Amino acid sequence: MATTTPSTGRPNESEIETDITIYGATSFVARHILMYLKDVGPSLPRKLTITLAGRNESKLQKILQDNNNTDTSNSNNNISLDIFVAESTDAPALHTMASRTRTIINCAGPFEKYSSGVVKACADTGCDYTDITGEVHWVGAMRVKYGTAAAKSGARIISLCGFDSVPSDLSIFAAVQALRAKVPDAQVETARTWHSVFGMAGGGTLATMHQMQPDIGRCFLDSSNNNSLRPVPFMLFDPLVLTHPETVRFNPDHQDDRNRMALAEWWNLLPYPHTIFKQGVSIPFFMGVCNSKVVHASALALNYGPNISYYERFLPLGFELTLGFGLFSTIPSLIILFAIAMGGLILQIPILSDLLLKVFAPPGTGASDEMCAKGHAEVYAEVKAPLSVAGKVSCANVYMEFQGDPGNMVTAQCVVESALSLVLDRDNLPPRSKDGFGTPAELLGPVLLQRLRNTKVRPVTVKTNVRKSEREHEYKVYIF
Repeated sequence: MATTTPSTGRPNESEIETDITIYGATSFVARHILMYLKDVGPSLPRKLTITLAGRNESKLQKILQDNNNTDTSNSNNNISLDIFVAESTDAPALHTMASRTRTIINCAGPFEKYSSGVVKACADTGCDYTDITGEVHWVGAMRVKYGTAAAKSGARIISLCGFDSVPSDLSIFAAVQALRAKVPDAQVETARTWHSVFGMAGGGTLATMHQMQPDIGRCFLDSSNNNSLRPVPFMLFDPLVLTHPETVRFNPDHQDDRNRMALAEWWNLLPYPHTIFKQGVSIPFFMGVCNSKVVHASALALNYGPNISYYERFLPLGFELTLGFGLFSTIPSLIILFAIAMGGLILQIPILSDLLLKVFAPPGTGASDEMCAKGHAEVYAEVKAPLSVAGKVSCANVYMEFQGDPGNMVTAQCVVESALSLVLDRDNLPPRSKDGFGTPAELLGPVLLQRLRNTKVRPVTVKTNVRKSEREHEYKVYIF
């Protein structure tokens, strides 16, 4: 087992054997992660060792053999592979796995069931950590439980680095940065994203959604105040679940923030039209209940504004058709909203949901490579602040476009570039949080955004516009 340095807990440089360990390497998304790493390999500044880790040695060996047999150029593309066997309940093995690597990409979900030990191993050893979960309640619990250890070891623990929730988090981050480039003291009050996606949810994603159950008692009752009724009930989970436990989450001074953010999440459930889409109608984005916690945590950590509220919207018809149909987009949007609500309800029905998932979408399954290649993800972000003293600028917009299926190819791209930020650009990263835990925007921010824009594999389109608030605008004017 690798020894650790007394000052930070991180493994000695000479004893690190691998740059990135993919834990849960036999999963469906992990296959796309490995494909992306191999594609990006030729453009890397140095050779990287990638470890495929999991509990099933025979499956890991097969993946390793298949890659060695099919990729004869592997020795020339800056990527070398090995394997490591570690059961999710084997603490010594997980500790050894973390001690020998710089950064872990965790794909072993549902994460609440399989991945707590991996986070603990990273927090204890100082190994950096990324994952692709959307289980915000679990991420918050890990911060409470292992924040002290991570603070001591020097690890950066960054969950939610896939399609959950990089597009939402980074687009708002980029919009705030663009606004403050014009008005340095701008304080954002409202932030919105509109999403247009095409893709399929894999078996692992559906299994995670199936297991995410709200704690009804905590949603309505405040245990810190004699179980009194909350002024604003939670929408699934505490809006501050991802924030620092001492300075924000359990600090009574942030109760107003909690109520304001919870209220925004409830308002976000309504369908409504938008002037910028000529009264085209949006509905709540199905990942909004997760992503809102991420954006709000980034907003508090990075001081976007003391009174910020975030709303995450979905355009079922896409940007162009919504703009073209205008108010006539209402009926198809409501039909799709009803279908999404029914799907979510079915996932919560005992026995029936288990049977349907087992038959039609078991873990480890997902869209074909051909289908994944046809997918896309677009996000249009807007931040608004009160008019500056000069009345010059108060709004900023950012458009981001990702190529490929959101849950597989976009997730793979986002989490790999997050891990590469930690491995290759560590000296340029934003300041580390007090306990090492944080959101992608908080702990990777400009570095991750730049990597996504500059990657040689499916570069991400990023367009920015800053404007006056009193001037009505159309989405098309500022993007095309």
